[in-house]
Amino acid sequence: MFSDRYCHMRAANAPSSRNRQDLLWPVYAWKVLYPDERRRSGLNLFQETMLGMIRAGVRDVDELAALMALDPELVRFIIAVQLQPSGWLDVGLRVTKRGERLLDDAEEVRSSLQAGYAFQDAVSGEWIPRFTTQLSEILPTGHDAKNRPFFVLDRDSGRKRNPFVLRDIAPPSLDLDRLLRAHRQYRRDVGAAESEWREVNPEVNFDAIECIADEPIPMYLWCELYRDETGVDRWLISDPFGIRRAVTWLRKPFIELAMGNARLAGLMQRLLPEVAADGLSAQEWVERIEESVNVEISVSHPYLIGETLIRDHLARVLRLTERVESQERTQPEELGALMTESASLIETVLQWLLREWTASPPDWPKNANWSPHEAKAEFATLRIGGAAIDADLVNALAGQSRSVIARAMKMMNQPLKGLLAATLFAAHERDDHPYHEVGSDALQLICLSRLTDYRNKVGGHASGRQADRDEALEYAKFAVHWMALFKRLY
Repeated sequence: MFSDRYCHMRAANAPSSRNRQDLLWPVYAWKVLYPDERRRSGLNLFQETMLGMIRAGVRDVDELAALMALDPELVRFIIAVQLQPSGWLDVGLRVTKRGERLLDDAEEVRSSLQAGYAFQDAVSGEWIPRFTTQLSEILPTGHDAKNRPFFVLDRDSGRKRNPFVLRDIAPPSLDLDRLLRAHRQYRRDVGAAESEWREVNPEVNFDAIECIADEPIPMYLWCELYRDETGVDRWLISDPFGIRRAVTWLRKPFIELAMGNARLAGLMQRLLPEVAADGLSAQEWVERIEESVNVEISVSHPYLIGETLIRDHLARVLRLTERVESQERTQPEELGALMTESASLIETVLQWLLREWTASPPDWPKNANWSPHEAKAEFATLRIGGAAIDADLVNALAGQSRSVIARAMKMMNQPLKGLLAATLFAAHERDDHPYHEVGSDALQLICLSRLTDYRNKVGGHASGRQADRDEALEYAKFAVHWMALFKRLY
C-alpha cells in the first residue's frame, strides 16, 4: 500500500448516479502556507518583489531582470505601466511613501498566511488545484484477505464500501511555479461554484505560497468513478473536495492507468455495459470508449479533425441539446450545463481565432486604465469589413480593461468578453482576419455577449436563477452555428 492514511470529504454535491465505483487516489499532501482569502495585499508578487528590491537599492533594470529571472522588457513594462502610474515609484526609480506603505502592508498580509495542505497527484505528478486547512481523515473498518481496506461510512445502514485502490507512479517533486498555477485554478473553481460564475480578477495575481515541510505526506483521496447519466462524457470522476461535481484533471491520468490495467478497465465496463468488450484488451476497450464520444463529430463536422478542444466542447453541446430536446421535463442542472458548454465552445473558437490570426495590442498610453467613455470611443473606431461594429456591442464590451484585452491577444486566457474584444482589435489590425470575410451581419457578435451574460446568471451553483429551456436551446444552437461560420478555415 502507498499509505495507510485516507482523506474523505463529505461533499454536499456528490454525484447522484447509482452506477459508480469508489476510488482511493494516491496523492502527496504538502504542508504549505497559502494566502488567507479574507485579506489581500494591493500588490501582486512581481510588483512586491520589484518594489522590495528597488527599496533595497537595486535600480538598474537589467540587474532587476537578472535577479527576478525576467525579460528586461517585462521589467520595464511593469515599472512604466503599473508601478509609476500607481504612484508607488517616482521617475527616479525611488519608492514613494505610498509604495512604502504598500510594502509594509504586504508584510502584514504575508504574516496572515494560513497553514494548510496542497496536493500533488501521485499518479501523474501534476498538482491538484485544491487546498485545505485540514485533512478530513477516516479510518478503515477493516481489511480484506488481500489487505485492501474497506469502510463503513454510514453507521446506520452498515453498508460496507470497498474502494478500488489506484497505484502510484510519480515520485514527489516540489515545483512552486506549478503550485502557484494550481492555486489560481483553485480560486477560479471556488469562484465558479459559489458566486454565479464570478470572473476572477483578470490581472495577474501571483500569490505567495511557502512550503513548510521537507517531505510530503503520502495519503489517499476518496473520489468516485461514475456513469455520466447525461450521456455527454459517458463516465466522470468526482471532485474529491466537492467543489465541483466532476473534475477533468483526474480524467487523463485515469485513462492512462486503465489502458494498462485490466481490473480498472473492468470497473469501467461494468458502468458502461452498452460498449461491448468483444475480447478487446484494456487499452483497446478504453480507446473505443474515448473514440465513441467523437464519432458524431467526425461525421457531421469533419473540418474539426485537427481542433481537439473545439471538437470536445461541440460534442458536449450536441449531446446535451439532444438530451434536453428529448425530455418533457428538464432538470435545471442540465440547462445550466448546456449554457456552460455553449459558452465554452464559443471561448475555444475565439482562442483559435487569436492563435491563428495573431496581432499586437494597440500602442496604448503608459497608464493602461481607461474610462467607459474612452473605451466606447475606441471601440467605435474599429471596423469589420469596412463597417463600424454594433453600438450595443460597443456598450457591452466597454467594461473590458486595456490590460485584459492585451493579455487576451497575447495569452488567449481571458474570459469570453475579453477574448471577444481582443478578436475585434486583431481584426482591425489584420485585413485577412475571418471577421471581414464573414461580415458583421452574419457574425452577430452581440449575441456572444448576451450568451455569456445569460450563462453567468444560470450556470452557477449558487445563483438561484434557473435557465429557460427554450432560451437555453436557442443559445446552444447559436453557439454551434457560430462555430461553423469558420468551417472553411479550421
